[in-house]
Amino acid sequence: MTDFMGVYDNALTTEFCQHCIQKFTESNNAKQGQTGHGVDLTKKNSMDLMLNQQSSWQSELNTIHQAVLEGLIQYVRQWPFVLVGALALQIQTKQGPRQISAEDIQSMDDVAIANLIKSVFRLGSTNLQEYKRQKGGYFYYHSEYYPHPTDSGQDSLHRVLLWMFYLNDVTQGGETEFYYQQRAIKPKQGTLVIAPAFFTHTHRGNRPESSDKYILTSWLMYRKAQELYGQGG
Repeated sequence: MTDFMGVYDNALTTEFCQHCIQKFTESNNAKQGQTGHGVDLTKKNSMDLMLNQQSSWQSELNTIHQAVLEGLIQYVRQWPFVLVGALALQIQTKQGPRQISAEDIQSMDDVAIANLIKSVFRLGSTNLQEYKRQKGGYFYYHSEYYPHPTDSGQDSLHRVLLWMFYLNDVTQGGETEFYYQQRAIKPKQGTLVIAPAFFTHTHRGNRPESSDKYILTSWLMYRKAQELYGQGG
């Protein structure tokens, strides 16, 4: 039985990861990390920086988004129904438009799959998080899909996949522990993790023991209904 989790090593270079950590530590813009209900250190203890709100991080965001897209292409090839299962996507043939099947995905090149992904989904805001050694962590088992208490757009209900990059190695502690899969992923620099956002992949971030832990994290979300179906959608 598959666990629907993609783990892709070397998705970001060592140099880029180190650059992001250094730039973060030199920044004065990080804030205490929050859950969906605000700051609660019994659940999450981190310092967070929302990169989309920082004009000086736009170049890095371009690199991050490209690396996420490359990982998503691999993920969609392995589990194509994440793309073609919910929406009736079509391709143009000599006989006219035809609905895309899971089998079609296997014969498509990376550019075609990337274009389909971008037509259906969008990326959430990217959060760079620091978890201090023997102190930080996201101790609370949680999933990513829920009605948000303050967001009128309810982007959290558009989440399909979570994604996360580890920016450094942590030799002891700091694992991302998925409850139902009974799988704990050890932080390894440059590795990208992609998994469903729903309760099936409830997870937590264990306290790093040997060193501070740095990650980039966000979601793959459906585009708004108006974009997918038109103004009447």
